[in-house]
Amino acid sequence: MYKYFPEIILEVVTEFDMDEVNLYNLTIIGEKVRVISSCGDKFSCYYPEKLSLTLRNHEAVVLMTEDEIISEEWIEEGWDDENDCATDSYKLYYKVIIRDFEGNVISEEIGSIHQAPDGTYWIS
Repeated sequence: MYKYFPEIILEVVTEFDMDEVNLYNLTIIGEKVRVISSCGDKFSCYYPEKLSLTLRNHEAVVLMTEDEIISEEWIEEGWDDENDCATDSYKLYYKVIIRDFEGNVISEEIGSIHQAPDGTYWIS
């Protein structure tokens, strides 16, 4: 991974061995650069620190701060698995889950996380 400013700087920030990184859903997120990937219920952060967590079935990490991992989980209620269809009481909604870096849940709130043009985040 390189830091690059045209005609000013080209600097190696870090290197990853292909055996150490899961390339599936490899992405950069966060208020500062964090390299992550997720596959199924396994979440991994490779840079700037290494950590991995097990997530819930329908959960995906969307943001990391200095000390928190923020994810969204989609929840379906009222789905008829036998007939593979929604019932009359079907509901689909999202939950924002905040964890510490050890994976402990700090808070859960119904809603979705969004980023404003100025870079701030909110839950709606």
